[in-house]
Amino acid sequence: MTSLTRNFEILSNIVAAPQKAYQDIQSNYPVLFPLLSIILLNVLMILFLYANIDYEWFVEHMVELQGEDLSKTEKDQTRQALGMMSPGMMGGIGAISVALILPLMFSIQALYFVIVSGITNDGFQFKQWFSFTAWSSIPSLIGTLASFVVVLTASNGQIAPESVNPLTLNELFFGLNPLKGAGSILASTDISIFWILALMTIGYSRWTDKTLAKSFFIVSLPFVFYYGIRFLLL
Repeated sequence: MTSLTRNFEILSNIVAAPQKAYQDIQSNYPVLFPLLSIILLNVLMILFLYANIDYEWFVEHMVELQGEDLSKTEKDQTRQALGMMSPGMMGGIGAISVALILPLMFSIQALYFVIVSGITNDGFQFKQWFSFTAWSSIPSLIGTLASFVVVLTASNGQIAPESVNPLTLNELFFGLNPLKGAGSILASTDISIFWILALMTIGYSRWTDKTLAKSFFIVSLPFVFYYGIRFLLL
C-alpha cells in the first residue's frame, strides 16, 4: 500500500472508524498529508473569497460593523486604509496568515501533549502528537467546504468574510456582531469543534489506554483554558 493510499484510508476511517484510524496513524505518524490538506483548502478558500467579493461593499461593511465605536474621522481613516488595499492583497495577507497560524496552532497543541506525556511517561514525542492533532482537526474542513458553497452561491459578491462559514456557532445560533465581544469568539468557532474533541478523546484513549473520561479531560483542558482566557478578556 502506497503512503498516499494509506493516508486516504486514514482519512476515510477518521469519519467511519476512528479507532482504526488512530491505530493506522501509529504505523508511521504521517504529518504532511493532514497538515497540507487543511492549509491548502483554507488558503484556497480565502483567495477564492477575495477573488469574488464586492470590495467596495466590503469596505463599507467593515466600517459599518465598527461604526458604533468610531468617530466620523476614524470612519474615514478606516475607509481610506481599506481602500488602499486591493482584494488580491487582502486575500494574500489572509492566505499567508492562515498558512502560518495553522501549523503554529498544531505545534502548541502537540507541545501540550508532549508535556502531558512527560508527566504520564506514555513515551510519545512531538512528531507523534503533531500528527495526532493534525489528523484530529480534519473535521474542520467541513466548515471550509461550506464556506466555498457560500461564496459560490453569492450572486452579488456581498460576502462578509467574518461570517462566510455558515457552520459557526454565531451563524447557527447567536447572530451577534462577529467582530466584537462574544460574537468574535463564536464567529471563529464552528460546530466541528465537538467532533474534533470526540476524535481526540477516542484517539488519546486508543494510544494511551486511558479511560474515555480521563482522555476527555486531558484533551479538552487546553480548549477550556483557551476559551476561558478569551471570555475573560472581553
